[in-house]
Amino acid sequence: MRAIISSTTTAIALSSILLASLSVAQAQGTVASAPASAVAIAPASTPDEGQSVEVKAVRDPAIMPYKTAYELITKVRAATKDHVQFLIRVTSIKTKAPVPDLDIYLDGASIHEKVEVSPTGFVTVPLNEAAFAEGAEFVSNKKKGSLQVEFFLQPNLPTEVFKYADIVESVAAAQSAMKEILPWYLRVFLPTVHGIGICYPNQDQSVLVKGGEEKNLVANSNETDRMRNKVYCARFPVKEAAKAQGNLVMPSSGWQAIFL
Repeated sequence: MRAIISSTTTAIALSSILLASLSVAQAQGTVASAPASAVAIAPASTPDEGQSVEVKAVRDPAIMPYKTAYELITKVRAATKDHVQFLIRVTSIKTKAPVPDLDIYLDGASIHEKVEVSPTGFVTVPLNEAAFAEGAEFVSNKKKGSLQVEFFLQPNLPTEVFKYADIVESVAAAQSAMKEILPWYLRVFLPTVHGIGICYPNQDQSVLVKGGEEKNLVANSNETDRMRNKVYCARFPVKEAAKAQGNLVMPSSGWQAIFL
C-alpha cells in the first residue's frame, strides 16, 4: 500500500497481501459485486493497443473493481482522519513502468468520466456515490493482462513545518489503516510501521529539528521510495517522537515522507 511502508519489497508484498485479502473476501461472498478475479479495476479488452474497446467487468487481475477502490479509500480516510493517503498506481506488467497513453474511464449507466492518471501512473479515483450505487466500473484502452496495480500508504504531513506529534499521529493512522483493510492473519506477514523517513534524492541533505535544543539531522539512511528510486532519509522513530511531541521539524526543500 506509499506504506510505502518503506521499501519497494515491502510495498509489493503489501500489494500482494491486499490482493489476497480481496480474493478471500470474494470467495466468502463479502465483495459480492466484484469480478471473480481478486483484483480487476476495470480493464478493457482490446484487439489493438490504440483502439479503445470498453468492456465492463473484464476479469483481469491488473486492476480492482470500482466498488473495491471506493470502499478501500473511504475506509482508510475514515480510519486515519487524513493523516495517511491511500495511493493506487497502475503500470505495465511487462516493464513495471507507467503507460504513457493509458486511458481509464469510470463507466456506468449514468456516468462516463475520464479518470486522472499522473505521468508516474498514480490514479486519482473519483468518489462518486451515484456511480458506486449503480455498480459503475473502470474500463481502459489496454489489453487484458497488460496492467498491474500497486497500493501505497503515504504519510500526510504539513508541507513546510510539522511537529513530532504529526509523526506520532501519522504512524498510528497507518497502523489503523492496515487493521481496517487487512485481516489479522494477513497483517502478520508485514513489518510493523515504526517511524517516518524524511527523504531526498541526493545525499547530505539535512532536516532541522527545533525543541529543547536545535539540531540538524543528516539524511543519510538508504531507503527506496514508491517509484523504486534510491533515496536518502533522516529517520524519525515513533518511540522517540512520542517523547517530545512539541518538537518542530523543518525539512529543506525537495523532501518526501515514507513510512519505516
